[in-house]
Amino acid sequence: MKKVLLTVLAAASMQVATAQNSAINSAVLNHKSGLLDKAQTEIDKAIVHKKTSESPKAWFYRGVIYQDMISSPIYSKQVTEETPTLVLEAFNKVKQLEGNGGEYTKQLPERMDLLYGQVLNQAVAFHNEQQWDDAIKKYDMASKISPTDTTSLMYAAYAATGKEDYKTAITYYDKLLGIGHKTEAVYKAKIQLMQASEASEAEVMKALEEGLAANPNSVFLMQEELKYYLAAGKGDEATQKLEKAIAADPNNASLYAVLGNVQERKKDLEGATKNYKKAVELDPNNFDAYYNLGVMEYNKASEFVNKAAKLDYAAYQKQGKQLEAQAKKHFEAAAPYFEAAHKAQPDDINTMQNLFRVYTRLNRKADAERLSKMLGNNE
Repeated sequence: MKKVLLTVLAAASMQVATAQNSAINSAVLNHKSGLLDKAQTEIDKAIVHKKTSESPKAWFYRGVIYQDMISSPIYSKQVTEETPTLVLEAFNKVKQLEGNGGEYTKQLPERMDLLYGQVLNQAVAFHNEQQWDDAIKKYDMASKISPTDTTSLMYAAYAATGKEDYKTAITYYDKLLGIGHKTEAVYKAKIQLMQASEASEAEVMKALEEGLAANPNSVFLMQEELKYYLAAGKGDEATQKLEKAIAADPNNASLYAVLGNVQERKKDLEGATKNYKKAVELDPNNFDAYYNLGVMEYNKASEFVNKAAKLDYAAYQKQGKQLEAQAKKHFEAAAPYFEAAHKAQPDDINTMQNLFRVYTRLNRKADAERLSKMLGNNE
């Protein structure tokens, strides 16, 4: 009799097990058949049933079914704003229940990559429509799906900037820095936003210091830091700092170019010229040095032109031709510098505009016309 009773209990247990898994099995079969609405109904039952609410399989298929509805041309109409969040929660639940070595956890990486792409595409669609808040919300979720990915954080910063919410944009750049993405571009964008917002000079200087520690050859960061030194009347300190840097790294062309810029600001044109020329000697493609050499020669030429223009008729008859000859000499000296800068950065508008003016002054009509066409195409 006891043996019969155990057999009855075993049968009853099997019936319970079958009943508690039927919703999961039905969801899986409907999913395979492409009947995602029916699969959704069944899986929703399974995750709340007391016998299957802690089943990794139930939660895995909950995520899979909802995720496949996002991409389905038929069932995507049933997808809500909350759907991607439900998918992520389901997959996170699988990891929580199984750990890293579980059967269903092993299948998650591919599914998470797909989810990241789906959410990012939604974010970009909102971004293109300039629906900044919705775009930022989706970028945030994409970042949660892939915490070490830089794309979602970068575009979230762009969206916040588009919204003119500079403080929020800065927080995204800080997140990028926090995951080790310490590029010059990130620091440059962050610092420009700090300067456009209410950040203090001390805060900006700290960011510049950190940026230079990560990007010691960044001309932009060096020049920005030096602006603050010069504005504070610390031009000598700025010069000393650069000279120490050059002593430690004597073949760094960027350092010479920046030192030349500091000297130019201090009206030490001879020293500036010397260091700009050293920069291009070390780096024949150093745009900043070539451009600044061109500007210096152009400015010298302009001084002679202005002097000649202010002369009365009698004085012009005596001095005008000589002043114009001096101006031409400096315009001729400026031309090759601007040409070299243009070669280094062919799309720089300022360089093309200055080169056009030089060609015009030198009566180089064909060259001026060529630059004029290039400028017209870049407008």
